[in-house]
Amino acid sequence: MLSRSQRLSVEQFDSVMEKGRVFHSSLFLIRAVSGMPDIRVAAVTPQKVSKTATMRNKIRRKAYEAVRTIKASIKPGVHAAVFAKQTVLNAKQVDIAADIKDLFVKAGLLR
Repeated sequence: MLSRSQRLSVEQFDSVMEKGRVFHSSLFLIRAVSGMPDIRVAAVTPQKVSKTATMRNKIRRKAYEAVRTIKASIKPGVHAAVFAKQTVLNAKQVDIAADIKDLFVKAGLLR
């Protein structure tokens, strides 16, 4: 899982929500801003996806793990917020990791 120091703070998250470009995939939506001093990522699972907090936390942990595996290849200076969609409930970890990697490639955030 991605360490706490590599996640977005509330102020950084708000900045990404205001200025970020949006990219979609089948399982996730990403908002990203380039030109920041470091790489930080936030994973969000809305209550619309799952009503129980345990399931939302499980999905978030899987998303953070997928981001951790590609973190070395993310361009420097990217802040991103990854939002889960309803379809992620039936996805396996391998599918989640592949989808997040494809989404970062689509957004042009990988080296």
